[in-house]
Formats: sequence, structure tokens, C-alpha cells
Amino acid sequence: MMPRPKGCKVVATEIGLHGEVLRLFVRDDSAGEVLARISHPGFASFPETRTEREYSAFLSVCTFNATYEIPLSNLTTTFPKLQVFPNGDPLVVASRCRRFNDDTYELNATVHDTEGGVLRQFLLGDGIEHVQIDRDGNIWVGYFDEGVYGNFGWGHPNGPVGAAGLTCFNDRGEKLWGFQPPRGFDAISDCYALNVAKDGAWAYYYTGFPFVRIDSEWNVRAWRTNTSGGREFAVHGKHILHYGGYGEHKTDCKLLRLDQETTQLVSQVALLLPTDVDLSRSVVIGRDNKLHVLFDDSWYVFSVESII
Repeated sequence: MMPRPKGCKVVATEIGLHGEVLRLFVRDDSAGEVLARISHPGFASFPETRTEREYSAFLSVCTFNATYEIPLSNLTTTFPKLQVFPNGDPLVVASRCRRFNDDTYELNATVHDTEGGVLRQFLLGDGIEHVQIDRDGNIWVGYFDEGVYGNFGWGHPNGPVGAAGLTCFNDRGEKLWGFQPPRGFDAISDCYALNVAKDGAWAYYYTGFPFVRIDSEWNVRAWRTNTSGGREFAVHGKHILHYGGYGEHKTDCKLLRLDQETTQLVSQVALLLPTDVDLSRSVVIGRDNKLHVLFDDSWYVFSVESII
């Protein structure tokens, strides 16, 4: 069981570079504001991009052997994404940010030091679905459709930061690379899943739902699939453990094999969990060769190798 402080709620859960669990805790009375949305009658609800007041939180970093905490203060981040750089500095990113008519914009990424102090802030764009840091300290960002096509002021003429659907930045927020699909594949309209693994960065996206791998030289290779809607995956060699789908297939899990240009279904997989674990209410995250299942304060790990 992972520790949970009394009177606190988890507002973000991620998996770090080395497979550690990252959780951001805030006081119960702050959680609603951190995850607040604005409802427009007759239209969709949209998240707030900042809290009205600053709040304090702490980042819990949990490995199989130990847990440590980093206090964070003066935050205004809503719907946060978390990562930790290889040197231990935390990164906190707001999923949404606005661009204003005068061409100024909100900075939605904050790098803290290991004592919680703010080192620097920069822009990573609006409509962020995934954030993962690689072993070189680069930041990989996957965007959902509003980040790709523009909202919150990020439309024409300048276009959104996330127009490529998947972008890599250095640790100061400078763009290093943006996704361009290989010949015969569609561009990214929505990055459904991202897995920054030891052997490169992998993504799974709409339209078409291919798997793509980006190596250390920015070369992109793609595999077509017969799947749709999955939200997480783990990868090892030529095998992918793919989790999720639409509707009644939300908790489906499949073992796939990568062939020359396509993926083949090897088998359906049942994740063996204690009977009191509700997979439909769990947080499932794929990182490198493992699927992590987090339910309340319990943590279960499934490696691709154990299933092959």
C-alpha cells in the first residue's frame, strides 16, 4: 500500500522515468478548484486554466522500496500533469492554457527544485493529454484534439503549439521535434496514448490508430492495427500489451505482436487482480515494458515479458 496523508486528495497520478508512481496531493478543500470546470448551458463544459487562488500541494514519489515527498507551494495549476527530471527536479504542467488577443499567453509548465522552489516556467501548449520525460531530460507532450486544432485563443493566424499532435521539448521548453506521419499514415488528430520507453518514444493515435515509434535520431516507424480507442500500452521487443477501448471494451487488454507493417493479435489478456479491485475505476498507465494499475492506494504491475 502506498501512503496517503489524512485530509488530502490525489489530483494527479503518473508514472515516472524509472517506473515510480508520482502522485500530487492537495487538501480536500482545494481539490475542487484544482479540477474545476466551467459549464455553458447547451454547450460542453471547459476546464479552468488556473485556480483563482494559490494552493499548496506535495508530490509523493513512490518506488517499491521507499517513498519521499516534495512540498510545492504557490501553485495555480489545474488538471496537472507530473513528471520528474533525471536530476530529481519535478515538472508540473497544466493541461490547458490560454492565448490572449494581444498575443500573450499563460505559461503552463513549471520546473521546481528538489526543495519545491520554482526554477523556471515556460509554455508547452494547450490541450495536453500526456507528458513524459525521457532519460536525456527531454519532455514529450501528446495533445488531444483541442490542442491540435486550437481552442482557448490558439487558432489562426499563429496556430496552436500542439498542431503536430506529439512534440518533444528540452528541459527549458524549447521545441526539439514535432511529429510528421510516415508516408501512407494520417497526421495526429488526438494522441490517445504515449509511452516514452528505454528504446524510444511510442505513440498510438487517431486517426487510423497506428502504433508509431520514434528513435533517438527522430526516425519514425509505424504499424497499422485493427484496434481502436485504447488509452495505454506497454511494449517489449516485438510485443505490445494494449489496454482499453470504447464503451464496453473500456477495460479490455490484448497482447499484440509487431510484424513488418502491421500488428497481429496474439491473445486476449485478463489482468489478475484482487477481487476488491475495480478495474473500471482504476488508473491504468503504460510506461516502458509495464502496465501499472493503481486502485485507491494499491499498486499492481504487469510486465509484457510475464505474459508472452
